[in-house]
Amino acid sequence: MDTLNRSTKRRDDAALLHFGRGNPASRITTMSSPNGCSHTTRNMFKGLTKDLTGSADICTTATRFNKLHAAAYLLPEEDVLFAFESAKEEFAFTNEALIMTLGESATTTRKLVKRLTYRECPIDNVLFETTGRVDRDCEIKFRIGEHDVSIDIARKEEAYVKGFYKTLLLLEREQRSRYRSWDQATKGLGEGADSLKLNAGHDLVAQATQAATWMENAFAERNSRCYRAVITSALAETVSTKK
Repeated sequence: MDTLNRSTKRRDDAALLHFGRGNPASRITTMSSPNGCSHTTRNMFKGLTKDLTGSADICTTATRFNKLHAAAYLLPEEDVLFAFESAKEEFAFTNEALIMTLGESATTTRKLVKRLTYRECPIDNVLFETTGRVDRDCEIKFRIGEHDVSIDIARKEEAYVKGFYKTLLLLEREQRSRYRSWDQATKGLGEGADSLKLNAGHDLVAQATQAATWMENAFAERNSRCYRAVITSALAETVSTKK
């Protein structure tokens, strides 16, 4: 009987050694210990909790821009100037565009990135919705190009984010000013072209070339791709220091 027990014990130890690759005790401890839970697993449970409680899309103001998803999609000479992030989505305002990173849930790693440039996509209908007595978030709403955007922001930051609402209003104003300046420039060119008398074919080619060059330069000057100076100035005037 003792011989049988010793034989069985040797087989069990051999199985444990094979399973644990040399140290069955440490292998069992690692698998059963709560401290063995990986960082990815903890993040997954946090994300699942936020999905279940409905807080996955409630943003806070981003402070570490280099950690944002948008940081991987910046173009040369482009920088994030302010941003909002949640477990589910992200809204990064750069000097050239709004970069939105959207996910279906807080646990998914599959994200959709949308880039909406200020030069081609006018901002309008900027709204701010305050929190009610039982609300957990306030909202900044606006339309950019053909897209309606709604950013839910944590209630505790309501007073602070009103400054960003004002920043968007000033950005909208600057866009309108640039578009208006460009429209006036093109109308002036059209009226000037109507008054010209073309005497020869080579004159037509030369004038068309000059007009095309002028329009390209005027567009770059009057409707610049970069809004850095406008946004940074607006932030300095409207956004208080976060407490």
